[in-house]
Amino acid sequence: MSRAHRDPIKWEDKKSEEDKVISKQLHQKAHLIFWSFGIILIALQVLFTVVYPDSILDINVHDTYLVIAYAHLYNVLGTWFILCGLGYWILKLKGIPIIKWMFWLHLVFTLLFPLSFGLNWYESHSNPNTYQWTMWVSTVSFFGLVLFVLVQVFYFLNILISTLRKIKSR
Repeated sequence: MSRAHRDPIKWEDKKSEEDKVISKQLHQKAHLIFWSFGIILIALQVLFTVVYPDSILDINVHDTYLVIAYAHLYNVLGTWFILCGLGYWILKLKGIPIIKWMFWLHLVFTLLFPLSFGLNWYESHSNPNTYQWTMWVSTVSFFGLVLFVLVQVFYFLNILISTLRKIKSR
């Protein structure tokens, strides 16, 4: 008989405690998460510069086109991730606790945008030749870009509110 069947209540309590510990550890090392993804994105920038120099992100919204080279996009995003990590690192050095739910919202939606490029890159290289598929991918990319820009407000709010709370508590 497994441990979960013998004492299910204690097993669930222990599992939720482990999840809290992992969440707390990730929350305290926010800067390392952003620095790691920043380095990965800059490495992708080098890859796309050398191997796929003509790869572009093409977003079509009605009759407006947004065309960006993947190499440039990964360079800008990698730099942004490193700067976000720097902001979280400065807060950690100053002993200012960040607001957890704002951090997680910022992290998840910031990571989703670069990960959605795989869908667009696949679409441009697989060439399914269907208008609906191309428009769906373009719409997802556009809303991903808008959501990425909007969620960055939570980064600045998190830093501002956390700093003000620390100043007020003195």
